Amino acid sequence: MSCRALLFAVALCGAAISAVQAADQSVGAPVRAPSSYYPADSYYPRSIDWTGFYTGLQVGGGWAKAAYTDPISGFSNSPSAAAALGGAQVGANWQRDSLLFGVEADFVWMDVKGSTTDAAGDINTFTGQWLSTVTGRLGYAFNRWLVYGKGGFAFGSERDRITTTAATAAGPVGTIASTGMQTEYGWTAGAGVEYALDRTWSLRLEYDYIDLPSHGLFVTSTAPGFVPAPISANYTVQKLVGGINYRF
Repeated sequence: MSCRALLFAVALCGAAISAVQAADQSVGAPVRAPSSYYPADSYYPRSIDWTGFYTGLQVGGGWAKAAYTDPISGFSNSPSAAAALGGAQVGANWQRDSLLFGVEADFVWMDVKGSTTDAAGDINTFTGQWLSTVTGRLGYAFNRWLVYGKGGFAFGSERDRITTTAATAAGPVGTIASTGMQTEYGWTAGAGVEYALDRTWSLRLEYDYIDLPSHGLFVTSTAPGFVPAPISANYTVQKLVGGINYRF
């Protein structure tokens, strides 16, 4: 993960923790029931109980980049683009005192497309249509707030395409070489903050960094004389989303 993305995630967590502490000071200490109602070894949650299953929706934006070497021209390229995205998530939490453990899976649609022209005049384009993650979550709950970090596996679609503007040994002018739409696998890490409106509904803000290394791919074409060429792309996505969850 890039240093810039890591610093952003740390800053988001720090800001959320500060907000949580301020909110707690303004609310004051929670009222505890008489000790006669509880065994001596029972614990008292310092927040609402986040334990259980939940599902929800998310919407936001993503910034994607595909860095690779054009196998036809030999020049390096890094086309990038931004796009809106939206999807859904489902997960489960287990809370003990203020510490929360959880698992979550999500799926989002994003029609992202970026292109760049290299020094040889070749037009390099990448396309992504969807992303999905399966992650573990570790959080800290206080009053109505939950601050968390997450990490795990990521999946997504990617297609790399090359259009030549000069005749080469690889093919004639205008040859379109493409990897086709592929499903790539990688990892993700992120952080977020969630606020409980009541015992069932909550709002969240989350940042995620997704890295989908693409190795062992080939660009192919039906153009006469085109020879399939290997390509390795480093496809990354940064996304910032807002969401709403319903806890069962």
